[in-house]
Amino acid sequence: MAPFTPDQAALIRSLLIAEKKIRDLALFNMGIDTMLRASDLLPLRINDITDHNGDVVHEFTIRQKKTGKGHVVALTPNTRDSLADWMIASGTGPEDFLWTSIGNRKTGRHLTRNQYANLVKNWCYLARVDPKIHSTHSVRRSKSAAIYDATHNLAACQHLLGHKNIGSTAHYLGVDQRKALDLAKRIKI
Repeated sequence: MAPFTPDQAALIRSLLIAEKKIRDLALFNMGIDTMLRASDLLPLRINDITDHNGDVVHEFTIRQKKTGKGHVVALTPNTRDSLADWMIASGTGPEDFLWTSIGNRKTGRHLTRNQYANLVKNWCYLARVDPKIHSTHSVRRSKSAAIYDATHNLAACQHLLGHKNIGSTAHYLGVDQRKALDLAKRIKI
């Protein structure tokens, strides 16, 4: 699935702010910033992202379900602010899941992958972005794709995504395909 471009991400953010979708904005920002898989993002608890005073941290470590390895992720100031707003609005405690359904917060369950997928589709419709080419994985890929486009630093992207090997990262970002297409455009016969 295609990553969101920086312009598409900015549009989605502005529309979520305009519609006062506090949880959705925090979830979108967190997904973009952390580049976590849905299986790691959705079960986060409040105490995973806060310090002993209840303030949102600048970075935290998560054990990835797929790899079983610890992975450090960072949060930008805008994401920390949106998370703080969501925690106040949701009225949750330190042991509660961070991502809960708006209508049913007291079930003790976090958002499911299907619920998250539906939210991403709704964000696409809201921003008039094609929902057929975007998914929850688009959220994960967006920042790493922008970082690669700006720096061409595949090793940094590998680290940020928590991939085991650089070949996986190259494939994930479509680097080999991009290089091949660029060569094909430049070579004339």
